[in-house]
Amino acid sequence: MPTLNLYTNLPVDAVTTSDILKDATQAVAKIIGKPESYVMILVNGGVPMAFAGTEAPAAYGELISVGGLGLSVNSKLSSTIADILQTKLSIDSSRFYIKFYDVQRSFFGFNGSTF
Repeated sequence: MPTLNLYTNLPVDAVTTSDILKDATQAVAKIIGKPESYVMILVNGGVPMAFAGTEAPAAYGELISVGGLGLSVNSKLSSTIADILQTKLSIDSSRFYIKFYDVQRSFFGFNGSTF
């Protein structure tokens, strides 16, 4: 049920995308405390994006989860995802925003129903 949408203005190749998907899946599952089998990660590269008035490498993320989020978890997620983006795409953490959504079970669909 945790879903992380990542957007960056950098093009991403298949190998880099695969590494980000693997690393982010493991990190989100571990930090939130949910099984990897429920974690979804999306990487959207080459998205037109300006941050602080420039088109230098930047990223934006949204993480949606049914429970498991809070101040300390969100802080750890923000830091860990920023580290992944720095390592894999050389995006400085000062050029990355992430928004967290803790949604009710009835607002998250899965397997033809809701959680």
